[in-house]
Amino acid sequence: MTPREELNTARLALRPVLASDEAAVVAHMNDLNVSGWLARVPHPYTAADFHQFATQIAYPGETYVIEDANGFAGVLGAGAELGYWLSPRAHGQGYATEAAQAVLAAQFSQDVRTVISGYFVGNTRSARVLQKLGFVETGRSIKHCLALGQNRQHVDLSLTAKAFLAANPLEIITPRLRLAPLDIERDWRDIARIGGDPAVARMTNSHLSPWPEADVRASLAESQWHGRLGFRLGIWFEGKLVGAVGLWDDPVETGYFLDPAYWNRGIATEAMSAFLPQMIARFGLSEVFADHCTDNPASGAVLRKLGFRQIGEGIGESLARGTVPIAIYRLDVPKVKTS
Repeated sequence: MTPREELNTARLALRPVLASDEAAVVAHMNDLNVSGWLARVPHPYTAADFHQFATQIAYPGETYVIEDANGFAGVLGAGAELGYWLSPRAHGQGYATEAAQAVLAAQFSQDVRTVISGYFVGNTRSARVLQKLGFVETGRSIKHCLALGQNRQHVDLSLTAKAFLAANPLEIITPRLRLAPLDIERDWRDIARIGGDPAVARMTNSHLSPWPEADVRASLAESQWHGRLGFRLGIWFEGKLVGAVGLWDDPVETGYFLDPAYWNRGIATEAMSAFLPQMIARFGLSEVFADHCTDNPASGAVLRKLGFRQIGEGIGESLARGTVPIAIYRLDVPKVKTS
């Protein structure tokens, strides 16, 4: 996958720096209440400084303008080092955390190298944001603040992919359901019972009936949430684990299974309707494939409700019953442009 040049969150649009951003950036960088907390920004800040930033420093897929419903709200840069600033009118709304979570999730889905960051002592807003993201202090240093023309004490931080995922757990809430990562020790028995049910196992390619503990544990270990494709999430209904959804790579393919006791309640549709859009946005997917055994028309109905269209038929392998005919589907994702 290539770096994501555009991202969307619940409230924000993140896009590349454009020439039309000059006026907003120059105005904010000449405000010492903003640039005084940044290390490398000169004061006064000119159109030439913006041109250098936009053409030599800002890199699509690593540097983003943050926009909300009212327009320009700030700038965030990631890659090897996370840094950001917000317009004062955007302070106190959680924008920095929301934007950074989206950018880091996209980055760590492709590159798990450690990211560094930091803040000047006294910048309590940034301290709180970076702590929420999972950054940990690695030391203190003295850095020069170009805008103020002085050396200042700096808190140095680092963030691993593992720490980011721990601090920002994946959870999807719908009116009736909770989707979240599965825990091997806590959940293997329920997954074995559901996936090993004869009515379920015969419709999958990797379940047996009964489904042995060792195989279930191995399957859960291979499909743990790690911020990248190749994972399952559990589906909880009224506090009870009733199934799972998953997303795999090469090609990108989705699937689910559900406890037969909860069939015909719209749970699969509700779960997938919430799961797919969030994962499409997180991973920047352009298409998703799925299939079902041809004697399982209910799954075809669910896929069509989600926008999938059947593109063919084929032969699949089921551990529970051998070779089976399957219907193959694809969901084409329209590209969303931000202004």
